[in-house]
Amino acid sequence: MIVNGIEIDLANLEKPLLLISEEDEHLFQRLIHSTIEHELIQCQLALSTRKSISLVKDIWLALYRDRDKLYVNSGHAMLFPIRLILFELVTQAEYFQRLAEKSRDDECLSLIYAVILLQFVLQWLKDRFSNNQEVYGSLKLLYRVSDDEVLDEEFFETREQKIAEAVAVKAIRFEVRENNQEFASLLYQSYNLIVFLHSKANEEDGEESILPSLRHIAEPLKQFYKERYTTNNPSFTG
Repeated sequence: MIVNGIEIDLANLEKPLLLISEEDEHLFQRLIHSTIEHELIQCQLALSTRKSISLVKDIWLALYRDRDKLYVNSGHAMLFPIRLILFELVTQAEYFQRLAEKSRDDECLSLIYAVILLQFVLQWLKDRFSNNQEVYGSLKLLYRVSDDEVLDEEFFETREQKIAEAVAVKAIRFEVRENNQEFASLLYQSYNLIVFLHSKANEEDGEESILPSLRHIAEPLKQFYKERYTTNNPSFTG
């Protein structure tokens, strides 16, 4: 499937951080294919590459199933340190638990929540590290925006790239720790926005059409982020 000009095999994403059943694997494939077909361009960072979509799947599964009953595949986790730290930061937050209570066993809501949460987190990190080329270079492997150079996602990871990932993980941990209240506020406001969008979608279209209806939320998302988080970027999606 073509995603932002790149051919991505949605059936061949990166190895999952969590142990996932074959049934849930097939379910996610159907959901993500439909979601990308509806062109949620306002969530471009979360749905831009094989790596970012793989992280969406990790977060989706943690929302859809009981996170406490899921197991991390330690072998896979060691291969994807940036994905792992972002997954932990999102899923360990208080507001994630609230969303999980609302979306558990609801595959569509879980996907919507996962996409929007990851979009906000990636946007926050993009803004924080845009002037730090060492960290930003590693983070760009997770997403690509229109003004970034397109890189082939299939590559052999060198020692230098592994070091860069380790530096990025350390920097992300430090940034979140030093700006703990801001990051918590980001997740809290994301939670409020998701609840609002969910209620509006139900009012207008009903539960069954919630995925297609959310393709029209570009302006609310952009305005929401702009009002709460000062950035130098004119566009929410980069």
